[in-house]
Amino acid sequence: MEENISYIDSLILSFLKEEITEAERKSLADWINADPSNKEHFKSFYRIWNATYQGNGEVETVLQKVKFQIANNASQTEEEFETETKSISLLKWAAVIVISCITGAFGYKYLSNHEKGFGGTLVNVINVPLGSKSNLVLPDGTEVTLNAGSRLTYGMDYGTKLREVNLVGEGYFKVAENKKIPFLVNTVKATIKALGTEFNVKAYPDEEMIETVLVKGSVLVDEILTSEEQKTSKRKTVVLKPGQKVLIFKGVEQLAEKPAEEKSAGKLNPLPKDIQMPEMIISKTEAETETSWKDSRWLIKGMDLESLAIVLSRRFNVSINLQDEDLKQYRFSGTIEKETVEEVFSIMQYTIPISYSIDKGKVVWTINRNLEKVYKEAY
Repeated sequence: MEENISYIDSLILSFLKEEITEAERKSLADWINADPSNKEHFKSFYRIWNATYQGNGEVETVLQKVKFQIANNASQTEEEFETETKSISLLKWAAVIVISCITGAFGYKYLSNHEKGFGGTLVNVINVPLGSKSNLVLPDGTEVTLNAGSRLTYGMDYGTKLREVNLVGEGYFKVAENKKIPFLVNTVKATIKALGTEFNVKAYPDEEMIETVLVKGSVLVDEILTSEEQKTSKRKTVVLKPGQKVLIFKGVEQLAEKPAEEKSAGKLNPLPKDIQMPEMIISKTEAETETSWKDSRWLIKGMDLESLAIVLSRRFNVSINLQDEDLKQYRFSGTIEKETVEEVFSIMQYTIPISYSIDKGKVVWTINRNLEKVYKEAY
């Protein structure tokens, strides 16, 4: 056992020194995921190392101090940790992002890279492929879960003067409290401001609305107006309470143009230009259900099949086409845990007269007329 721990510590050390190979990185990820205590050991090692090592080459001395403090159950207050970590290089923060993704359910290889943002400044970028989810921890300790097909960007100086991220897609945020620096999520149509709280933001480019659901604490949702909208409308702001949801409808010009292959993939169509929707709709909601996409048990309650096709397409990386318009009248409720996409379709058949076919990632849903007759007679 002691020999195994020494080997693991050597892997962690290689990771922190940025000398780890791909094979070693995979071994470290497997070990971290194997047991919660392993993850805690890694966190302790990481914190003590960054609080102690100053890049002076005295690796062995610092390593002994790390092992001693871990063995003696060394603890840190959040204030101490925040003070110490301010001196960590940006490169090591990038390493934190990578290892955070490793300790989630999905691979590090997709996720962390850098791009030039507005004004040519360098930004961190996390992209999550369709069919995946990702867990990560930002430099200030804020925990983020990103849904399939999402993109999160933030500045290299995150946490020093600003705590600001840009989201395309869906993310669940468990914000580390910092009363001096609020946490901001920017989307195409709204900015969500929080101090220390938990909330969900859904802002996919091909959907006609931005959704924010508050789980704990308080958030301020501030609508963003285009230059044309500013001529006729006033910007709206709302403070949410736990268990509330706000929908902000995009202007037609802000909806992303969909690729041809996605036009029949269950995506929502943009609203006609002559239909006016209210800018904001606030309602009560079941936050547990709204945010369960991030958990092992995904709860679905009364979702219409057109919307369900969208979320299933992202979750399983398939294209779903509703061939029969009659399907849009049906709604589905259920709990999905570890089912494959075909198992999900089979479960749906218990309550919906649906047939399906799958060919190379393309799914077609049709009405099963025999089942429809049975259901109508039964209900």
